[in-house]
Amino acid sequence: MLRSTARFWRRAPQLCKRQVFTRDFTIAIDGPAASGKSSTARAVAQELGFGYIDSGSIYRCATLLALRNNMAGDIDEHWPDLINLIGKAGVEIKIQSSSNHSLSAVAAKTGRLVVPNVQVLLDGEDVSNDIRTPEVNRLVAKVASDGGVRSAVLDIQRSLAASADTKVTETQGSGKESNAIPGGVVMDGRDVGTTVFPNAELKIYLDASAMARAIRRWDEMNSQWKKKQTEEAAGKQESKGDSSVPVGYPSVEDIARELEQRDYADINRQHSPLRIAPDAVVIDNTNLTFEQQVYSITDLARERMGLQRKYDDI
Repeated sequence: MLRSTARFWRRAPQLCKRQVFTRDFTIAIDGPAASGKSSTARAVAQELGFGYIDSGSIYRCATLLALRNNMAGDIDEHWPDLINLIGKAGVEIKIQSSSNHSLSAVAAKTGRLVVPNVQVLLDGEDVSNDIRTPEVNRLVAKVASDGGVRSAVLDIQRSLAASADTKVTETQGSGKESNAIPGGVVMDGRDVGTTVFPNAELKIYLDASAMARAIRRWDEMNSQWKKKQTEEAAGKQESKGDSSVPVGYPSVEDIARELEQRDYADINRQHSPLRIAPDAVVIDNTNLTFEQQVYSITDLARERMGLQRKYDDI
């Protein structure tokens, strides 16, 4: 089981500034919203036995704090208060795989990769679904644009990456020590390769068309809504049999427009804008399967670690 647990408190940024953290191998995965960064990064981390940090979840927790504390209406007046709340909050990111087998073994049986589940806790509360609501989606770009927020999160990101757990993984062969995959971490975000880890050994920029990303986001939201309806029905021991989307649910076209607005905000923000690092490998996954992009990145990482490629024949 791959498990990455990270927790930070108010003093974490100060501690991080006094220490320099390094890992043997760092994979930075950047890209626009809904390009598949998080699921891809989790799958790559599981296959390589690396730790994983979802940097976007930290910004989403900050956004949820703003919403819950009625700061959304005039957020520009509340930056110091919000940064203070972030510093006081306890955030945990837990990654747990559903199998002890490698992704390739699972794929051989099902034809599809199994992505490890991620759980995000805010002061002990599971907010994994709460941080991915339409309300959070609309405000998170604004929160992430503030320099003070980004500075606080930057220290947290580096600290969490240094403490993320890894497991020993070896290549097929003689099992000599030289064949062992070094300890590493995979982090996804929008400025990981340009700001958080500019010296990362492998930088990936995932991209896709706005419509392709909108369809994925709608499917994700609809899946979460149906799961919630099923759980509520089970709790009441009854089901009304209504599987239609709720009133006011955004359409794919609405989501595409929101994503384009988010792209514009991310690219044009003053602090750490979304950029393609000069040494990044750009992967447009509009027409790629999930497995294809995961295997491609895994093999790129293996090559740069001096290991044999694994998925050329898949």
